[in-house]
Amino acid sequence: MKTCLVTGAKGFIGSAVAAEAARLGYEVTAVDLDNYEQLRGSQADILINAAGNSRKFIDEQDPQRGFELSVTSIMRIMLDFKCGLCVHLSSGTVYPNEGDPSRNAEGANLKPREMTRYGFHKWLAEQMARHYAPRTLIVRMGGFVGPGLRKNAVFDILTDGKLFVHPDSEFQYMDTRDLARLVFELAGGAAGNETLFNLSSTGTVSVRRIAEWAGYKLTRDPLGCPTVRAELNVEKAGRLLALPETGETVRRFIEEVQSGKVKLK
Repeated sequence: MKTCLVTGAKGFIGSAVAAEAARLGYEVTAVDLDNYEQLRGSQADILINAAGNSRKFIDEQDPQRGFELSVTSIMRIMLDFKCGLCVHLSSGTVYPNEGDPSRNAEGANLKPREMTRYGFHKWLAEQMARHYAPRTLIVRMGGFVGPGLRKNAVFDILTDGKLFVHPDSEFQYMDTRDLARLVFELAGGAAGNETLFNLSSTGTVSVRRIAEWAGYKLTRDPLGCPTVRAELNVEKAGRLLALPETGETVRRFIEEVQSGKVKLK
């Protein structure tokens, strides 16, 4: 039986990855903070690192702490666990032009000084994985929906909360369950000899449209809220995988939440 070790296995993305690994028949070692020391030294055919920090504000307010959460943590994981292949789940924030697919394909010439602190730390974490793992597959991800969602504009709308971005903002969302499935397709051979992929759904959807689908009333355009656009170039992954579409992904997720099939945090 093939073995898979998932770090951050109780998190938003890690829990979906661990569930998919079990569904595919892997013997799964689920590592999180509460059992890390107990499982230190474990080994597996595939290690999927989903333990990266997702709280961007930490890196901007306390860059030393952000470095520890994103960079030091992956080096520690690489030293503490053994694997044949490391799949490191990274972020599209490594691209200074995260909203422009013409400038954020995998071959983009990255200049670390142009990155945000969060993006820079994510880029450094990729280098740690490449240096310490015997084989590495880097997956740079966009935005997400999925069971256990606890933040972003979709969450704010579904919980009747306050919006922090302008309704005309546009985002690219993939369901964590789709991500997990596609990661295993890449790791299982679809990636070939390639070691880097942007991975998300195709296209974008506006916050205004999401609010319409969810029945969320926009009383007025939020004054002072930024208009944001985030869209990764996923043409490379799209040539190998059947990628979902952002709008359909979000519509389906809204229906699942409102019917009670899927729970938010």
